[in-house]
Amino acid sequence: MGSTTRSCDAYLLFNGETLLPNGVRAFLCTVALAYCFIGLSAITARFFKSMESITNHSREVVTIDTETNTPIVKHEKVWNYTIADIALLAFGTSFPQISLATIDAIRNLGQLTAGGLGPGTLVGSAAFDLFPIHAVCVVMPRAGSMKKISDLGVWLVELFWSFWAYIWLYIILEVWTPNVITLWEALLTVLQYGLLLVHAYAQDKRWPYVSIPLYGSSPQDISLT
Repeated sequence: MGSTTRSCDAYLLFNGETLLPNGVRAFLCTVALAYCFIGLSAITARFFKSMESITNHSREVVTIDTETNTPIVKHEKVWNYTIADIALLAFGTSFPQISLATIDAIRNLGQLTAGGLGPGTLVGSAAFDLFPIHAVCVVMPRAGSMKKISDLGVWLVELFWSFWAYIWLYIILEVWTPNVITLWEALLTVLQYGLLLVHAYAQDKRWPYVSIPLYGSSPQDISLT
């Protein structure tokens, strides 16, 4: 009886790879994957350093003291930390998932069904960020040290929009147009990201009628590390 083991005829790393044993091919692919992860970590570290440099950029503001008539020089942050956290840093940490989803979408242009790589990566990454990342943030502080949320109101706004994203996916995939994403649903999804930025900024600035009356230490005083 012949062997039922099937091998892939297409090569991934170099020509002639199919002539190697499966164990050797698996080892080479593992090394290549680890090399890619190391490169990705280096790019991510450089990205975070650049984002920290951008968010720490300040401008000089001169005001006049009404009592002494002397100039007062203050240094104000150019970037709002709440917007920087949601826009710049979130984009940087999610760049691999966004890249995979974009590549998968381009490869499946013109087809009736989406590829499994893009949607699965985004949903899985969101679920991972929602649960394990929060757990790591809780257990990482050393014994005796204390960390707290600098602005509970902004955190609640982000938490609401995080859960709303899953509810929105259910609505557009199961209620309105089952198993189909229409153009206007996609546009509404992108528009809601802008609404998230506006809502978070309004909460950070304590706009009346649209912000939660919760106060705490300002995120402007906390450096991003």
